Amino acid sequence: MRWIAITLVFVTSVCYANQCPDPRLQQAVIGGDTIDGSVRLHHKPLKFAQLRLFFSNGKPAWVGTTDKDGRFHIRQLRPDTYRLDLRGWGSTTIRISPDLNKLPTFFYSVQLMEGECIGTTTVTN
Repeated sequence: MRWIAITLVFVTSVCYANQCPDPRLQQAVIGGDTIDGSVRLHHKPLKFAQLRLFFSNGKPAWVGTTDKDGRFHIRQLRPDTYRLDLRGWGSTTIRISPDLNKLPTFFYSVQLMEGECIGTTTVTN
């Protein structure tokens, strides 16, 4: 049942992303301390792509790669505005806001898609 809810919310966020007034902004605001995401390029997962996450002061925060399904997980982050550089896709801004931790959301996921705004999926309890 949980997977059905996640799929439904994912479809909703993708449809909403297509209505973005300025897709070049490519930014998201999430809660928690984890950036979970997936990357699609030319409608396919971007596999084993190098990721670099930077704090707002420009210092490196994390380096890694997407997996075979184009997914990545970055954990134990403090609230800040991060720049995420992804080889083969580009760069985006993700802000982790402690204000969103007051909501009953237990899952945030960021979908990076070419030529569109970032879709943010949230599943509430």
